[in-house]
Amino acid sequence: MPASDSQEIPVILVASNNTALIERFTSILDEVFSLEVTTSSSGLDTLISQSNPQLIMIDPALFNDTLMETITAAINQATEARIIILEDDENKPVDQLALFKTGVHGFLSHTITSTLLLKAVHAVYDGETWVPRQLITRLIRELARDSNAGTHTLNFAGNSSIEHLTPREMQVAEMVHRGGNNKLIARELDISERTVKAHLSAIFRKLDIENRLHLALFFSELR
Repeated sequence: MPASDSQEIPVILVASNNTALIERFTSILDEVFSLEVTTSSSGLDTLISQSNPQLIMIDPALFNDTLMETITAAINQATEARIIILEDDENKPVDQLALFKTGVHGFLSHTITSTLLLKAVHAVYDGETWVPRQLITRLIRELARDSNAGTHTLNFAGNSSIEHLTPREMQVAEMVHRGGNNKLIARELDISERTVKAHLSAIFRKLDIENRLHLALFFSELR
């Protein structure tokens, strides 16, 4: 995501007191993004106001029992920013489902590889979600359970929206629902990955949804 002279460098705000994590993430990301760091739990709101970040990375270990309130406050303060949680396997696991429902867009391990870190950050910055497959499974199961109980309230347009998709868009949507990535879909349909992305943009627009995860949930609701 190289920035031209007329293009502002996206800002990532990292909230963590893990020095090694900050140093490693900075060394990987600082050629593409501008990183701002706070090691104080009380300094997050001030730094959000000062830096106007596009991405906010939050280490739960810095906030302990105030994590949910911190995320809610960050979302309310930086309405356009996207939130990533930095998980450490050695600490108490977070409730990913609850955090996702609050508005978190991604979950990254402290030990994520450099290649995956860049890929994940680019994906979340571009409007996608980066969540583990187990969380998607939990979301789909909960969606199915709530639908059967008559309590499901997600605002999906329903079957009528499907009629606006072309046959090729339907193929792409179904393959995303089954877990296919862009490279696999392109290979299976003998089209370019760029064309797959164009189809996905059209699908999201026609169905009035934001990303691949919502697309998977949309199709699960129709089953």
